[in-house]
Amino acid sequence: MKTSTDFQDYPGGASVGTAAWGRACGGRLTLAEQCRLAMQTVVAQLRLHLRAPNTVSDNQRRRWSRLDPESIELPDTSTVARALELVQQSTPLWLCRHSLRTWSWAALLGQADDLRPDAEVLAISCLLHDLALLPSHESAGPLRCPCFAIEGGQRAHLLLKEHGWADARAMAVEEAICLHMNPRVMLDAGVEAHLLHEAAAMDVVGARMGEIDTLSRQAVLDRYPRTDFVQQMAEAMRQQADQAPDTRVRLLWRMGFERAIRRSKWPE
Repeated sequence: MKTSTDFQDYPGGASVGTAAWGRACGGRLTLAEQCRLAMQTVVAQLRLHLRAPNTVSDNQRRRWSRLDPESIELPDTSTVARALELVQQSTPLWLCRHSLRTWSWAALLGQADDLRPDAEVLAISCLLHDLALLPSHESAGPLRCPCFAIEGGQRAHLLLKEHGWADARAMAVEEAICLHMNPRVMLDAGVEAHLLHEAAAMDVVGARMGEIDTLSRQAVLDRYPRTDFVQQMAEAMRQQADQAPDTRVRLLWRMGFERAIRRSKWPE
């Protein structure tokens, strides 16, 4: 039986990309895992290309026609405010806007797919999912994982524990961030993990962008413009690929990730 990430059999039972896997190996892929990840990436790309609006149900079309971008506001909690402050202070404007767009797409996709995520978990996962992306990112303490997603997930978990979060909810954020670099994250990995993955893929390579109506897409872009995003994200991923061998980023880069970023249909 397949797992939520389509990977299994890692020693100890942890699936590739999960928080448990990341804590065990720091995000380094074995040769066997690289082969499986490559195959799953090809399958995910085929699914994306074959997915068409005319394959959806009438109920889905009706939900898409009622998307409300004006209702998308970050949850008004002290922890979300701290996460937003951290992103604004520690990342450049292009990356901060990417995180906020990711939250917006995740919220819209949740409406479109009739999902009911924990809004605070989802918001913090989206805001912090690329916190460790840039080489200039300075982490306090001993953590420095080769994989930026694993590092970012663990950093987010520590932040939430400092704010008094129960371990289960803090782990849900860590899990979502760790998994978001997998080619596919299904719902049984958690609604928030699934929506973060779908939203980040939408913003970076344009996946599922046709499932959000034009007015809703433009409302998000007006609020958080994509100025110079493609060039900056491609360069950030290139640096990650160069500096982090045997990771998911390195493998995806070798499989054409830069081309996918630059060929997205988003306007700059």
